[in-house]
Amino acid sequence: MTSLRHAALVTSVVALGFASLVGCSDADDPSVPPGGAAPSRTATPPVATAPSPTATEVPCDAVADTVSRHLRSDQVRAVTVEGQCTTVVVATTLADGDADPARRLCDRAGEVAYSGDVNSVRVLSGSGSELANGITGMRCLT
Repeated sequence: MTSLRHAALVTSVVALGFASLVGCSDADDPSVPPGGAAPSRTATPPVATAPSPTATEVPCDAVADTVSRHLRSDQVRAVTVEGQCTTVVVATTLADGDADPARRLCDRAGEVAYSGDVNSVRVLSGSGSELANGITGMRCLT
């Protein structure tokens, strides 16, 4: 390649690069007044919105309320949801050795608990010991 052709090629590449950079300027922006300064442009962070529940998702508090109403037992002190709405916890007045009643409460809670992200049920004694637990699609264990 001759030096004249090489110089012409380099000049063309530089000119195209410059032209593409100029094309990104505010010169064509209709909001910039002629001869005026470009308006300040600050990026605004996107607003975070909570995803709306789908038809199969149920808010955590609603799951706890549903389980509590379904159990309707004097042995149940409280029903809460732990984790990221993944575990229903049934606090009871049961003694640490009351495995059978705990398993029945756990199975009954599981009849309505597994919706949305809930995938386990725990039943606790009056002292806070776990008496029974269950997971989606399985009977509870003690």
